[in-house]
Amino acid sequence: MRVVLVNPAHTGIRPEDEEEHLGLGYLAAVARRTGHEAVIVDGTAHRLSPERLAALVGHRFGDAGLIGVSVIFQELIPAAMSIVSALRRGGFGGHISVGGHPPTFLYRELVRDFQGLDSVVVGEGEETFVDLLQALESGLDWAGLPGLVAARPASGAPGPEVSATADPADPGPPLPPTPRPLVGNLDDLPFPARDTFEVYAARSPGPRRASILRSRGCYGNCSFCDTRAFYAASPGAAWRVRSAANVADEVEMLLRNHAVECVRFWDDNFMGPGRRGREAAEELARELVRRGLRIPFSFECRVTDVDPDLFRLLKEAGLNRVFLGVEAANDRQLATYNKMVTVEDNRRALRVLEDLGIEVTVGMIMFDPDTTMEELNANLEFLKAVFGSWAGVKKRVARPWNRLEVYAGTPIEATLREQGRLRGTYVRYEYEFSDPTVRRLYGSGSLLRRLGLPIRDALSRLRRRA
Repeated sequence: MRVVLVNPAHTGIRPEDEEEHLGLGYLAAVARRTGHEAVIVDGTAHRLSPERLAALVGHRFGDAGLIGVSVIFQELIPAAMSIVSALRRGGFGGHISVGGHPPTFLYRELVRDFQGLDSVVVGEGEETFVDLLQALESGLDWAGLPGLVAARPASGAPGPEVSATADPADPGPPLPPTPRPLVGNLDDLPFPARDTFEVYAARSPGPRRASILRSRGCYGNCSFCDTRAFYAASPGAAWRVRSAANVADEVEMLLRNHAVECVRFWDDNFMGPGRRGREAAEELARELVRRGLRIPFSFECRVTDVDPDLFRLLKEAGLNRVFLGVEAANDRQLATYNKMVTVEDNRRALRVLEDLGIEVTVGMIMFDPDTTMEELNANLEFLKAVFGSWAGVKKRVARPWNRLEVYAGTPIEATLREQGRLRGTYVRYEYEFSDPTVRRLYGSGSLLRRLGLPIRDALSRLRRRA
């Protein structure tokens, strides 16, 4: 069976973060391993609008038996659903499924509000995807497959992109899916298909960089992150890691087949829990050194994972950059985000990385619903003390004017909903800042970013204006 895997263009992503869609790469790889023809159509790679993407898929692959559309962020739901609607209007009669973190939590809403869908994949998709392909090819009933939600049948031809009212004859919301266990042994999965690697490599001005997923899950439970909830929705260990040998084999393949010059480990959290997590990181470092694979690599981790001895070993293996989710430098925000760390933990981790000569990029969530001006000042003074100047802050902080985004399935979404403070729709949840000065300050942020004003001067001007 021919399978088309579609990635809607994510226009809001930073250019330096544009990389292969590893999730679709894994789906393509498992489809091919089971004898199917899989094609990846990446809207981000080719800068395709939803309309052009749907036209391309419909024209070239109208005979596909299954089209799978990825939804990696909630704000991509309209683009993904417009692709589905356009495909149906163009006459595509095959199976259309969507999957990703947002659909896992919002399958009821997607089935209720959009026509043209046949199914929604909930949780990890590889095994569900293979079972769905086999059922479709054999003409068997697929509606009860574990990890799959069957959309309610549409009446007549596909309707508008968003259906405001339910069909009176509709049987109602879909039943919850039968949970599918998480993939127990990640080594059993094939390496992801690298169909779009050369497109991204040719466009990037830097070294040829590839992404690798060596683990899945995170032992943290940050209130704003849907990772823990995503894996908790399925039976099995939330954190799993590939063997060092398996990861090193993929690195060697990337060097041999794609002349890769650096690697970005795109794990939710490179470091796993406790002793097991540390030992897995040590094993990988030693395996890379043993094989002579000292290729520069980077990853993301929690500040409490930064250990001098371990990171010295990782640096020897090639580690040259770390992304740390510092998020805040005051107790109230750290507690709200459930970071389970202290301000001193943040300082210590940054000192260790500086002493080791490992480059660091910091994630901050400067604004949340209850942010005060005092907390903003504390965050900014912390960053200036760590990085020495506002130029250093702009260089090292991924998004200095960042606000808390609310995602479906997260503890912060449940809290704000319970408090009656959640606004907007599930496509993009909104909230109001409780502090009027902070509200005005954030509202002026886009202008300040365009002007490139130093953050401290911007704060000073807005305080005077308020």
